[in-house]
Amino acid sequence: MKNIGININTTKDKDGKIIKYIKNTIVEYMGETNIFIFKDSIGLENTKHKDLDIIIALGGDGTILRTSRNLNNTSIPILGVNIGNLGFLSSVELLEFEDAIKCISEGNYYVEDRMMLNCTLPYRGGNEVYTALNEIVVSKGTLARIVKYEIYIDNKFYTAFTGDGLIISTPTGSTAYSLSAGGPIIHPNLDVIALTPICPLSLSMRTIVLDCKSEISISIKGEHESIFLTLDGQRAIKLNNYEKMIVSVSNKKCRLVKLNDYNYFDILRKKIISRTTDCEGGRNEDCTASKDN
Repeated sequence: MKNIGININTTKDKDGKIIKYIKNTIVEYMGETNIFIFKDSIGLENTKHKDLDIIIALGGDGTILRTSRNLNNTSIPILGVNIGNLGFLSSVELLEFEDAIKCISEGNYYVEDRMMLNCTLPYRGGNEVYTALNEIVVSKGTLARIVKYEIYIDNKFYTAFTGDGLIISTPTGSTAYSLSAGGPIIHPNLDVIALTPICPLSLSMRTIVLDCKSEISISIKGEHESIFLTLDGQRAIKLNNYEKMIVSVSNKKCRLVKLNDYNYFDILRKKIISRTTDCEGGRNEDCTASKDN
């Protein structure tokens, strides 16, 4: 590898010690390389960086999400290094980075393609395409009234319900907001889309899992004070009354670097299942999860 990018969440490395350690370790194991530094995902969309061999995302899950959405060339594999709190999407922890870069230099890794979603707003011309790795959410504002949503799947009426919102999730995002709202855990290698309602008034309104080829149309029925479309919990677009959204699978893939000894179920157990158990009753002071924004 001759061209390596490093995208760092600067709030996690205010004194620059982590980025210095990462650069020195890369040079030690990779030899002569061109290293490009990106701070808080700024500049990732520049076409002059489209030929990177790999990009290292230093932060938490939020840093990986931003990296995947902002990359000009989505075929560039991403190595997530956790210096945040949860780091479920990350391949390694910071203390494991030296071993990880050694494995990569020896070719002991693979790249896992993760599905992404596209969303367009046809009443605005549908010219801008919004992309997400975890989920696309349509929901009311904090103090707004509940909203009625109408859902069509492949141009066939599915249902209408009243509630706070709807989460359209990828398998990668199934362990994020969707899980908190009562959705299922979906293995990331599956090509499916999950629709999970947020606080529906009807007890019969539950998650439905669809084939990834499905096109999902969501319409807002009636007039409301504030409704938002949110991408991966990081970017919000204010919606108009009677707005319509079209969600479908993206041609883009998020390519995550995994070491050969990576075990999805081990990570799931340690960072999601066991963590939830430990947090019951507030017994663990590390239970307060903060988003890596």
